[in-house]
Amino acid sequence: MTTAAVLAILAVGRVRRLRRRRNRDGLRQVEPWRHRPITGSVLQWMALAFAVAGATGAALLWLLGFPSFPAGTAFGTTEVLELLKIALAVVAGLGGVVLLAVNMRKQRVAESEHLLAQAKDGREQAQSFNERFGTAAGQLAHDNAAVRLAGLYAMAGLADDWVANRQICVDVLCGYLRLPARKDDLPDAKVRESVLRVLRVRLADDWRGSALELDLTGARFTDQTVLRLETQRALRLDHAVFEDGLFIVGPANAYAVSYAGATFRGPETRFQDGGIFIGAQFTGRLVFDTDNLWRRFAFTDCVFTEATIVVKGLGSRASLVTFSGCTFDECLFDFSGLVQLHHGTGALDISSSTLRKGTVDLRGGDVGGLAMWLRDSKLEGMSFEVDPTDGDRPGKRIGLDGVELVETEIPDAHVTGRDPWATGGG
Repeated sequence: MTTAAVLAILAVGRVRRLRRRRNRDGLRQVEPWRHRPITGSVLQWMALAFAVAGATGAALLWLLGFPSFPAGTAFGTTEVLELLKIALAVVAGLGGVVLLAVNMRKQRVAESEHLLAQAKDGREQAQSFNERFGTAAGQLAHDNAAVRLAGLYAMAGLADDWVANRQICVDVLCGYLRLPARKDDLPDAKVRESVLRVLRVRLADDWRGSALELDLTGARFTDQTVLRLETQRALRLDHAVFEDGLFIVGPANAYAVSYAGATFRGPETRFQDGGIFIGAQFTGRLVFDTDNLWRRFAFTDCVFTEATIVVKGLGSRASLVTFSGCTFDECLFDFSGLVQLHHGTGALDISSSTLRKGTVDLRGGDVGGLAMWLRDSKLEGMSFEVDPTDGDRPGKRIGLDGVELVETEIPDAHVTGRDPWATGGG
């Protein structure tokens, strides 16, 4: 019975703990019943003590078969003293119950004060963060570039401290990059470069453990920007514009990057760590160094206009680059930098696409093997540059599968897997 009583006390305490609610800051609220007069608490514990004592006594009497007590004349001095000791022990126990109730009330008051102090600190800290956020955001919107630069570092510093809302700070920095760039405004360009540098450095170091998303939709990148933002979550570059500089495309976790509708018109774009491009547009020089390709590049429904597509290196990973449903207008495919090829492996793959008025450079006759596969595509007005001595030795070849040739002729020595195609110049 004593064990049952103890379990009952623990259950009551557990129910009370479950009743504690938490406020918006995650701190437990101070409940009104904690401030009731201590007399009520003492009486509650006294009642509980009497209940436990009564239950224990009844259990003992039941175990002893409810024996009958002797008459009062049968008690001698020794028995009276023993009964007196028992009475004093009971009184002492009741005093202990009162002391326990008082100490528990003191403990609860101390806990309440601690919770109130925590809540106050949390509110003060939140107020401080909000004030810093407002100040930094105001600086980023200032007309003076120096003030905007100060706002950038203030917002980055706030993101370092305000872990719970770090994503909001990053969203503000990304939002600055999404704003229309000020034409011929060199100070603004420097601020944008600094924003990218701050994001790049912190994502690789201080913010590495944070799962942050970067939304750079519609942003414009210029002036030798090297894009290496290593976020652990999504990086959205939809409808972004890359121009006037050298761009290295493919962060370390490029599987989370979206380039839908992006435009690349810089002098040179290098592809390294993989990416998915849907409806993107390309001009300029596009370099695929097969020795540095580690992940897949997939181009779907993209448009290439007057672009030079360079494929170089050993060529063993060229198959990681695929084009589907793309359009190539007046483009040059430069395979002259390929130094090693194997038949049937490592070939650039183009399917369901249209190639018009472009050139395919297959020179470098000392290297033999398949350089490019064309499947279910159309070649219109395409020309091919080959070494004049390639007829005497194996050279770089193109695989054809369901290809339509219009005003296009491919030297037989450079074709493999040729299927019948439409007439009109093949």
